[in-house]
Amino acid sequence: MSVSSAKSMILKAQDNIDIAQKNLTDENQHDIVGYNLAQACELYLKALMSLRELEFPEGDDGHDLDVLMTSLEDEGLSEVSSHADVIELTQYNTPSAHVRKDDRLDLEEYMGYVNDLKKLVGEQLKLY
Repeated sequence: MSVSSAKSMILKAQDNIDIAQKNLTDENQHDIVGYNLAQACELYLKALMSLRELEFPEGDDGHDLDVLMTSLEDEGLSEVSSHADVIELTQYNTPSAHVRKDDRLDLEEYMGYVNDLKKLVGEQLKLY
């Protein structure tokens, strides 16, 4: 793992954000938007792990945003704690996710949280 693999993950995350942004106001695409935002977060967190040469968790834990974030916190990246809101996107982090209307997040709000996480990743990348 390296800076180049982190950069590759960051580029893929941006693709996910672009897809989410394109469909953000289409209520029929809610789960797709949530999935793409969750994927972007997963990739950003894994990019941070890659920069620190940390192993990714195995199995389902590798897609659990809380597990990824905790791994980074345990390794001393306390700044990631202020982005804990993105953990709630984990419920969308499977292509077959179908989130009931009552449980849906305000994805426009979460788009902001994802972009805040993106800024942190950019700042961290500059350190390597």
